[in-house]
Amino acid sequence: MQLAQVLDVIERVLVAAEHPDIVKIERYGTGTEPWGPSAAKSRTTSIAGVRVTYASTATAMLWGAIWPGEKPLPMPAELPKISDRVARLSILVVQLLDVAKPAAFTSWQLVSLPDLGPQDAPAPAPAGVSVVCADGTKMLLRAASTGATVGDEPENDPTPDYVIPAGVSGAGV
Repeated sequence: MQLAQVLDVIERVLVAAEHPDIVKIERYGTGTEPWGPSAAKSRTTSIAGVRVTYASTATAMLWGAIWPGEKPLPMPAELPKISDRVARLSILVVQLLDVAKPAAFTSWQLVSLPDLGPQDAPAPAPAGVSVVCADGTKMLLRAASTGATVGDEPENDPTPDYVIPAGVSGAGV
């Protein structure tokens, strides 16, 4: 599978999720291959991904990346703080894929990446999603985020009762 096709699936499940804290979902970049592991070694000069904008104006992105050393993570028992948009978007996408079960992917996993996340944390932090496509292609989607550009992030999750809607099932087809 090509990067654009993987991003199509991610975009579809995010749109179908109708998450009340997400006010915009958009594609960005012109890259046709994953970017990395560095500017000097990358096969592409442009990053491509899916960006979500939250009600607070914070953003989080998942983009095609090459980042050696990814480690699978179990789903956390509790969501991280609202300000950890990297982990929260990564977790949400895995939860959505668990419901959507897109035929384009055979598996997906929450991952940590070396040198990303708080170095003093007791456990590795979620930093992206790794997917294995039906054709055998493996793709890493690294997460990144920005804080709110207007005002502050909320102290608490503004949508603690969010439930993934039934419409997500099959949305990633």
